[in-house]
Amino acid sequence: MQRSSTLLIVLILFITFPFWIGVGAGLFGMLAGLIGGLFGLIAGLIGAIFGIIGAIFKALFGWGGWHHSWHFNGPDMNAFTWFALLIIGALIITRNDKKKK
Repeated sequence: MQRSSTLLIVLILFITFPFWIGVGAGLFGMLAGLIGGLFGLIAGLIGAIFGIIGAIFKALFGWGGWHHSWHFNGPDMNAFTWFALLIIGALIITRNDKKKK
């Protein structure tokens, strides 16, 4: 009896061994993908923060002129222009609509 149950357990383990290897490899791949995604998320957030800081300095001081074929020769907008647009936008949003009254 003892020998047949041991033989049955060994046979079941031998038959299902590829399945368990596949499950283990799948879990390892999923874990590696999640860790890689986390690194990508952190790097993206750091890049966004530095991009925002760079945009603020570009707007305030006009730094970072790009002189290559992707540069569009549009109007230069410094901090005063942005501040004026911000004030105009705030006035438009907060104005009293006399038609509703």
